[in-house]
Amino acid sequence: MLDNQFINYTFSAPTKYPSNNAYFSYMSRGCKNECKFCAVPFLEPKYKDYISIKDQIREINEKYGEKRNLLLMDNNVLASKQFNKIIDEIIKLGFQKDAKYTYIKNERKISVNRYIDFNQGVDARELTEEKMKRLAEINIRPLRIAFDDIRLRKLYIKKVKLARKYGIKSLSNYILYNYKDTPEDLYNRLKINIELNEKLELKIFSFPMKYIPIDAKNRKHIGPYWNRKYIRTIQSILHATHGVVSPKTRFFNKAFGKDLKTFKELLIMPEDYIIYRGYAEEKGLTDEWKEKYEKLKSNSNYEFVMDIVYTNRFRNLPELFLDNECKDFLNHYINRINLEDYKSWKEQKRIIFFQYSKQHLQINSRKIKSLGMVE
Repeated sequence: MLDNQFINYTFSAPTKYPSNNAYFSYMSRGCKNECKFCAVPFLEPKYKDYISIKDQIREINEKYGEKRNLLLMDNNVLASKQFNKIIDEIIKLGFQKDAKYTYIKNERKISVNRYIDFNQGVDARELTEEKMKRLAEINIRPLRIAFDDIRLRKLYIKKVKLARKYGIKSLSNYILYNYKDTPEDLYNRLKINIELNEKLELKIFSFPMKYIPIDAKNRKHIGPYWNRKYIRTIQSILHATHGVVSPKTRFFNKAFGKDLKTFKELLIMPEDYIIYRGYAEEKGLTDEWKEKYEKLKSNSNYEFVMDIVYTNRFRNLPELFLDNECKDFLNHYINRINLEDYKSWKEQKRIIFFQYSKQHLQINSRKIKSLGMVE
């Protein structure tokens, strides 16, 4: 019964996300995989191969007006034995390849692309060439392929190449971390996407998703190969990127490091030096921290100090066991960046940006940001 109901679209608020003018629905329910980290087996324990939405769409159109996009929240649509029937219905509903949505604005008729999004992603293990051909018949954007385990590397790359073969260039994926993976696994999965973007001329946006046990009462879970500091570093990086990992190589190298060595250095860097990276680098704080870190490696208390860093707790430190070199190093974590100084610095950068843009009107704000003019 609930599968035939639809949301109250009068509550839909404007947002940058394409869902602000979209139909929300399911055309299948559940998932056959029963992954240990996933809540779907509890929320939708019985797999349902096909749910027609044509009546829903008709009623929504009558009550709220036609929507531009179609957002399907199926948890594993590729596992459906009725997959071809689902695609056929999507095409009949007007979401075929190169579909357009037309509306009137200021007495002008405007046509824009119309997209479909399987928002919960698709399973690479179920993605055959025949199914990829069928997905290419609809205006899917993006195609979300899960990449939750580095052991699926070869399979994942194969499926991304298959998508490119059939003309699907806009992709996205969810990347699970803090489960049974290592931080290196996370970096390598993100790096694979960057390399595929360059090699195949694609745009793959990644969304790292932190694992929390289904029965957890809070969000403090730490995976077996992670610690509080590593988790906080990833959160600090994603804070600056609004949770998204850009497909651009230059962006990735700056955010996550050009190689594993740089990434591992970022994992233990003071979080303020990550969040306010441009400021910390220009003021020499980052270089000072790096220099002290290199010296600390030869200190007999190195492992003891790093155990403190891994906890990401810097209050009430056992100073009795720390020499001046250790204290100087830890002060970079204890002494936070002065936000008033940061705001003044940022305002100066804004003024420089304004003056620069007036003199170089042909260079847009994104280009200037990439040149390091502003954060």
